[in-house]
Amino acid sequence: MHQTRPLTPTTLATLKQRTGRTLALAVLAAAALTATGAAEALALPATPAATSTSTAADGATAADADTLREGAAAPAAATLRDRIVAAARGQIGVTQGSSACQKYLPGKGQTCRNTSWCAAFAEWTWRHAGVKNVPTTLLGRGVGKWGQEHHLFHTGSPKPGDLVVYGPPAYERGGHVGVVVSVNRDGTLDTVEGNVSDKVTHRHIDPRTAKGGVKNWKISGYVTPPGA
Repeated sequence: MHQTRPLTPTTLATLKQRTGRTLALAVLAAAALTATGAAEALALPATPAATSTSTAADGATAADADTLREGAAAPAAATLRDRIVAAARGQIGVTQGSSACQKYLPGKGQTCRNTSWCAAFAEWTWRHAGVKNVPTTLLGRGVGKWGQEHHLFHTGSPKPGDLVVYGPPAYERGGHVGVVVSVNRDGTLDTVEGNVSDKVTHRHIDPRTAKGGVKNWKISGYVTPPGA
């Protein structure tokens, strides 16, 4: 029968330096420990406890949230979809009465107080994340129609960064649009949507039953960002 070599204190010390606590414990469990080796194992330093910090929603620190709120995108190494999600999440809480809301409507001759701005917010998240070709309509259902015209509209299998459209695609009023930021295992979605209760709002929805817009339309489909 093969005999396991005892693990000496010197060997264990070297192991700790090279591999750290996790791998050292794994090797100890597999090896026949000597009395000295067991004592050394017990002396391994504990893993540092996680420090507690004041965080904003979704795990970002308050400073991170403030930075995103000022318009910073996700790191350049992130994917296009990651950057869209970061841009959308960073705007949660912006109210239509604040000056920050007006950046969604540059050059449109409108303000967040006097127009429906959900589509403008969706456009801003894509544009800010680096999407080159974006819908410019102020109509939520119009975003869906734009998606159809560009062969980007689909009725199922949403992904983070897609735009979710409430109401049949058409350049008509009464619909709504938001940004998908998470697709969950149970089939639910997390979205960030402008002009919900007069602000940018995080929603956790069941896509089969969720409704939006003044006419309470159900979801008709999703628009994929070009280049994603």
